[in-house]
Amino acid sequence: MGYNAHILSDAPTTNRTNTILGWIAGASLAVLVSYGLFQLGVYRGAAERYIPLTTFVLFVIGAFSGMAIADRVGDKGTRILGIAAGLLFAVAASLVMVTALGSG
Repeated sequence: MGYNAHILSDAPTTNRTNTILGWIAGASLAVLVSYGLFQLGVYRGAAERYIPLTTFVLFVIGAFSGMAIADRVGDKGTRILGIAAGLLFAVAASLVMVTALGSG
């Protein structure tokens, strides 16, 4: 097959797809958790200055957790990860839009 035969293999593409979907699903879930903490009133008074830091830390933890789950699920999880990533990203994007447009 030649030097680039590994590029034509389907397994690395599926693994990369799962990894990307895991990142999106985990990061979106983390943004939703951060938004939920904000709505519950966890950040009051002096704690308001920690909102960006907490959101960033949750985002990174969520993204890497999603990636780890995607690696453990393997090739069979592409459909599940795709649905989860799509739904979580849509909900997170909707909340961002509602918050941004509602505050104007």
